[in-house]
Amino acid sequence: MKKTLLIILSVIMLLGLTGCGTSSVDNAKKDLEESIEKNGAVEKEIVDVLVAKFNTEIVDNSSLNPASTDYLTESNGEYWYGLIEGIYLVVVPEKYVGDKTTEIVNYTLLYVQKNSKYETNVNSYVKHLIKANNNQLTDSEIETLLKEVKTKTNSGKTVNNGKGISIGYTENDKAYQYQVLRLYK
Repeated sequence: MKKTLLIILSVIMLLGLTGCGTSSVDNAKKDLEESIEKNGAVEKEIVDVLVAKFNTEIVDNSSLNPASTDYLTESNGEYWYGLIEGIYLVVVPEKYVGDKTTEIVNYTLLYVQKNSKYETNVNSYVKHLIKANNNQLTDSEIETLLKEVKTKTNSGKTVNNGKGISIGYTENDKAYQYQVLRLYK
């Protein structure tokens, strides 16, 4: 009797464990698929590679200054590249370890000090940053994203067009920034 009860309890535990695990995994997969379908996704990118893509966009399509390690500061787990006085490219890795050649990018942003004498360059820099994060976006799609994000100023919300990135915008008395959030599979 004890042996039979032990076998029955073991079978129930085994079924319970496998049933619960499968259901949770299936739900997580379904949620991920729905999110990707709605928001899109991009491939994971290494910090150095994404900065190189940004620089390629800059050099090939403008006369702006590219990001250079000559003007790089590492602070609070972020990489700050001085582009021109008052304008910075900031790359935030998922997990900072101090190695740009292996760290995966979590998000990027363009930080702009208000009243910088180079503020007129911001729109071009932002467009190149967005393009570096997803080169499949058209100029028209980028313009639409930038117009939409400005209407949500400081609301804490981002805009997404279903192609794997979301754009955010925040502002305070001293500076403003455009964030480009990467959505991964």
